[in-house]
Formats: sequence, C-alpha cells, structure tokens
Amino acid sequence: MNSNDINEELNLLSEKLEDTIKHQEREAIFATEANQRFERNWQCFTQYYPEIIGALSNLTLRDDFCIHVTLSGHGNIIPENAPAPLYSQNPLEQSQEQVKRQIAHPVLSLTDYTGYPDSSSDKRLHTEYMVKLGQFMRKLREFDEKKIEQLPGDFPSGIIFGVGLGYHIPELLKHTEFDYLFIIEPDLEQFYASLFCIDWFDVIEKIDDQGNCLFFNLGADKNTFIQDLESVVEDIGAFSAVRSFCYQHTPGRDINELIANWAADYFRFQMGHGFFNDAITGFAHSISHLESNQFFLTNKDKLPASLLDIPVFLVGNGPSLDEAIDYLKNNQNKGIVVAAGSALVSLERIGIQADFHVLVERPYANYKIVADSLPIEAYKRVNLLAVNMVHPKTTELYEWSGLALKGNEGGTDLINFLSLKNRSKTLPLIPYSNPLVSNTALSFFLNFGFKNVYLFGVDNGSLPSGKHHSDHSFYKKDKDDEEGIGCVPVTEKTLPGNLGDGFVYTNDLYKISHSQLEKLVELNPLADVFNIGNGAKIKGAISLAADELIDSENSLDKPPLVELIKKRYFENLSLDKLNDEDYEIQRFIDMCSHLLVISNEPYTTIKEAADLLKRQQRYVYSFKNSPLGHIYHMMKGSLLYYHCPLITLLYSYENEAFTLEQFDELFSLWQDYIIDMKSYFEDNYKKPCDFLNDEQLKVMNKGV
Repeated sequence: MNSNDINEELNLLSEKLEDTIKHQEREAIFATEANQRFERNWQCFTQYYPEIIGALSNLTLRDDFCIHVTLSGHGNIIPENAPAPLYSQNPLEQSQEQVKRQIAHPVLSLTDYTGYPDSSSDKRLHTEYMVKLGQFMRKLREFDEKKIEQLPGDFPSGIIFGVGLGYHIPELLKHTEFDYLFIIEPDLEQFYASLFCIDWFDVIEKIDDQGNCLFFNLGADKNTFIQDLESVVEDIGAFSAVRSFCYQHTPGRDINELIANWAADYFRFQMGHGFFNDAITGFAHSISHLESNQFFLTNKDKLPASLLDIPVFLVGNGPSLDEAIDYLKNNQNKGIVVAAGSALVSLERIGIQADFHVLVERPYANYKIVADSLPIEAYKRVNLLAVNMVHPKTTELYEWSGLALKGNEGGTDLINFLSLKNRSKTLPLIPYSNPLVSNTALSFFLNFGFKNVYLFGVDNGSLPSGKHHSDHSFYKKDKDDEEGIGCVPVTEKTLPGNLGDGFVYTNDLYKISHSQLEKLVELNPLADVFNIGNGAKIKGAISLAADELIDSENSLDKPPLVELIKKRYFENLSLDKLNDEDYEIQRFIDMCSHLLVISNEPYTTIKEAADLLKRQQRYVYSFKNSPLGHIYHMMKGSLLYYHCPLITLLYSYENEAFTLEQFDELFSLWQDYIIDMKSYFEDNYKKPCDFLNDEQLKVMNKGV
C-alpha cells in the first residue's frame, strides 16, 4: 500500500470518527430534550386524558423498541414487523412536505342534502321543513359555484389517521384550526414513542385555549373503530363529523382498513338523528303511559338461575322463518315463543301460539296495522313487551303490557327524572334496542338473563331470490298480488350469509339493525345466541340450519313461567298524578327563545357564522344527561338535520360573500323552524300521534 492509499484510508476513518462523534452529540442532545418533553407530555395527559395514561402505564414495549436519532436530530422508529424506519433522515421536513400536499389537495367528507322530497302529503312540522331544506339545497346546487380546493385556515373537523411520531400534527395546526380533531392510531407503541418527539402539551393546551375539542382513538381496532367513533359523535353531536378533513399520515394495512371502514360506514353519522315530531310524539306517549299506570321494566328481581336455561324462540318475519316452521310447531311448548312485530301474524296463521309480542314503533299507523291484522282475541292471548314510545292505544289490545325505557329519548329522560325525584331510583335502559323490533326483542330477553336464545327469521334483508318476508306474513309475495301490504325487496347492499358462502341483500337501516344485534351478542358473552337459517350472519352468534335443530324432550308449564317473568321484572311506578310543572314544559319554550336570541347576533365572516352555530349546539347539548335531558331530546334531532347542512354550506365554496348570502337564507329557515317548534310544543306536548299519510290511508282502507 502506497502513501496515497494510506492517507485516503486515514481520511475515511477520520470522517467516520467525526460522524460518530457528531451522531453521539445528536443522540445526547435528543436524549436530554426527549426526556424533558416526555415528562411534560406525561403530566399534560395525566391532567387532560388520564385514561390514556392508564393505558400507557400498562403497555409492554417490544424488546427491540428503540427511538433512533436521525441526521436532522429528530426521532425515528421502525414499526413492529416493518422492514424499514417510518421516516427518512429528516422526519420533520418530510412531515412538513406531506402536510403541504394534504393542505393543497385535501380529502374532505361531503354529504348530499338534495335528496329530501320536493313536496309531501305529510304535513307534520319536521317534514315541511325538510321539504324546504331539500328545495334550498337543490337550488344551491344549480349555482354551480366554485368549491374550495385547499384546506382553509379554519375547518369544522379533522380526522388524522396515523400518529407516527406526531411531527405532522403541530405543522397542520399551524395552518388550520379545527373545532373537532380526531386522532386515530392503531399502534399504541408508536403513540408512546411520540411523547418523546413532539410537544403534545403545546398541542393540547392550544386546542383547549381555542375552545375546541381533541379526541384520541388509540389502539384503534378495525372491528370496533366505527362503534367507538359513533359513541363519541353521538355524545358531542353529528355536526362534529359532518364536514371532515381526512388525513392519512402513516401507511400500512391497519390504517388502510380503518380508513376503508370510515368510508363504508360514513352514512351512520348522517342519519337516525331523530326529529322534533318524533321526539314530541315519544314524549306524549311516555306521559300517557305514566298517567295510565302501565307496568315498567325495573329489574327488581331476577329469575332463578335454574329457569334461565329455558330456550327462548325469538321469531322475526324474515324469509328464513319458513325454513323452521316444522321445528317451531313441534317445540312451541318447549320454549318461550316471542313474536317480533309482524311475525305474530305469521305465527297465528301457521298455528303457533306466541307468549310475548314485541313492538317498538310509535306512529298511529303502526298501531292501526297491528290492530287490524288480527282479531282482538289473538292479542288477549299474548303479552306485550314494548318500549315507552309505543302508541298509548297499543297497550289496550293486550291483557297485560310491560314497557322498557328506550335510550336516547326525551320521554325516557323524563320518566327517569321523575322516578329519581319521586322514587329515589332510575329505571334500566335496555341496550341496543333499536332500530328494528328484533333488536328490541333480543335486548329484552338478554336483559332478563336467558342463556339460550334462538333467532328465527331475523334476516336483516332479502334473500337473493327476492323473497323479503315469510310466505305466511301479511306482506305481498309479489307486487301484483291483490292481497297484503306492498313491500319492495331491498337490493342496495349485501351482508354475508349465515350459512356457507351465501349473502342477503340489505340496506342502511338493516345494516344498523345488524350491527346492533352483534353489539348485543358481544355484550352478553354468557348467553348462547343461535342464528337459524339463511339470513345474514351475526358475529358472535352460533350459525345453524333449521334441519340441524333437535327437538326437545321436555315440555314446559309455561303460564306460571310467563307470570313469573312479569312479576319479577316489571312494576307500577305510581306516577300518575303529575302536572306541567313536573314535566318542565316551560324549559323547552325558554330553550327556543334563547336559540333565537343567539340567531339574531351579527356575523360578517364564515368563522363568525360557524361560531354562532357552535354556540347554539353547545347550549342545546348542555342539557344532555341533566335533569332536563328530555328538553335536549326535543331539539337535538331537528338541530342536527339543519346544522349539518349549514356547516357543510359554510365550508364548501371559495367565495365568502356568496357563502354568507346563501347561509343567511338557510339560517333564516332554521330560525322559522325554531319559532314553529316553540309554538307547536305548547299545544301538543301531550297529544298522541294521529298521523296517517296517503299510502298508510290506502292500506287502512284496503285492510291487510
């Protein structure tokens, strides 16, 4: 080796040594700053998010967990099972570039509000204002105004998928202020590492000072993510997610699956809000049930454990019911037979006697269909289980009726408030009891504690053949049939079939019902729920074909058992001598007045208009979970149906003057709605539903 080669080798060694020394210096600086940052972050999360600290305190890190220091002096990490580090040698610069791209080309959620009818024979207040809303939104679309192309400096909601080490979050918040920010991260370890890398305490305190909201979903699971997000959105209002900036920070299968679930189930956040007429009807019906001394579910006693193994045959009216008719005929005296909704007619027609009939709907039309479907003697042979929303005349059909409180209802909050005030205790709510009667029925019997529940005809959709109900139901088999009620098979979406590789056609309503059934099954792990036949598969339930069922050898003496259920779980509340002051009627009128006061305050910018909406929202939501929760429920649904499009309108167009001009018009409609609700409530808060639309009148006149 000559002298030149030796000198070159020495220079290379010198450079490596210098690089090593510099890297050690960077590591030492990072270690000092990171540990100080971690301590401040830990204290901040302890104050604001103690449940996150609880989860992190129990976190077991990988043996090879390590935060690597990059050339830029920032932290980096190799995620579990990943082939390479998460970032380049300059994570901050890389994140800044990503934020710039996302701001320049944002992905924004958007709901189409033009689908409401242009006119309707339904003259109820809410329907009239939804018609006006639809007319306005269609007119707005005709302007073809230029939509926003970049993320504005303030925006209603942000949903960040992937924390990584968090470098993007402060950078994004430098540009945009969000009223509601959701941070989703499936890997709790990455979030833990971010505590060493960014100043979360600055992020949290900044959002808190702005009066905005920050939510974390850490350890997000694709199987529960939507349910978790639904819970948060239900708590704070659907306006928190209606217009969202969606930002994916980190790659990976877990994140991609969460985003796919969000896209597929976004509809859940834009429907089912309830509305004023619905709320006031349920309120009036609840008062009527109190004043007529109905029995309510109190769970005062449980059945003896020896009786809870008795099978419960819960019968829906889906097409797969026909597969199990022989089994039900042979075993009707060997288990408790529960008819869900219209299934009672089918059971009567095939000679099976139900022990309980479950109903959930509040409209007068539904009561009329029930009343006209069977002779009164049929109802006197069966016991009614229902929720406190059902029409008051419904209970008159039965020898005995037991009502449970349905969650998320004004009437429910009123009854529980009055029970607490007069009886020093509240009543139980049966969980996941909506939207369909099969949900209510399963919730009742799992609440009672039964350990073996068989679902027949609970299909959550139509079969691929087009069959939509049992052949023995009062629904038409074919649209050209002269007898029966018309029913169009659903074909919009699909759910996996219960047996093998099949499927059922479904729609959004059935999908929600299906999801609620799965939640019920998960909530009751000690119970075996058997899903019989070719309906939709229910996760957690045991799938069985009807011909796999084995006839039971043990007959039951059912009348004493049925009476025991009624006596053990239900009681009279003795709250029949109440008045307007007890019902706090004036408080709803006061709420309307205050919302109108807020509406009349001036605004000259989009941000000021949005802040005004936020004040209305937070005022209404301040009544939630309070002694005046029933007042909140009167207003909540209608507020959501108008505020969601109002927020979407504010953050859709580049032209601020155009936006505010259109906002003025729609906001004026909302003010008119409040005025009309205020007036209507005073005169109708105790009036049962008497509404029938044209189609329902045709059915009533023709009979079933």
